[in-house]
Amino acid sequence: MVQNSNNRNRRPRRPGGGGPQNQGPRGPGDGQNRQGAAPQGQGGGGGQRRSRRRRSGRPLSPAQVVQKYLNLLEQHLTNRRKYYEDFNRDEGRHRRRLEKNFFGTIEQLRRFEERLNPLQKEALLNHVERYRLDLTYSGNRDMPAMAEPVSAEGEFQDPHITPAQMEAFKAYEKDREETSGSYADYEAYKASK
Repeated sequence: MVQNSNNRNRRPRRPGGGGPQNQGPRGPGDGQNRQGAAPQGQGGGGGQRRSRRRRSGRPLSPAQVVQKYLNLLEQHLTNRRKYYEDFNRDEGRHRRRLEKNFFGTIEQLRRFEERLNPLQKEALLNHVERYRLDLTYSGNRDMPAMAEPVSAEGEFQDPHITPAQMEAFKAYEKDREETSGSYADYEAYKASK
């Protein structure tokens, strides 16, 4: 079987791919849009890429502020999860990269919040704090909604120790003898009681 020399070095075409073979007839002015850029789908890269920078000096609308905040927060939560999941797994470059990403997204989030004007901050605050506090339990029991502040100074009794344990501590507080013996000895002692 003899192959045509023109077809020998051709690469297979992509479906719907960007060559002139797959384009329909073109009318006047179809080659470029008003700004002089190629129409969508003809950039060779599978569509135009959006720039990450805002092109105008206009401030973000409240909806855009919330959306950007949620995007930054999602990136941070993803990086935080990766950082804590893989922290003990790897030493060296991998861990440093995870740490850099984790602290970098925190910094991005803080800088974003600092740069907002008062109206944008108010819109973000309304979105973040729009849910009411769940006061069902305290409301049903006539309790105050806010808890009383508790001092962190001084000694506190452990709430998990039972009264029987407290009595045992008092009964054996002067006992300094080391325990010795096997589990079989312990079983025999418990059986005798």
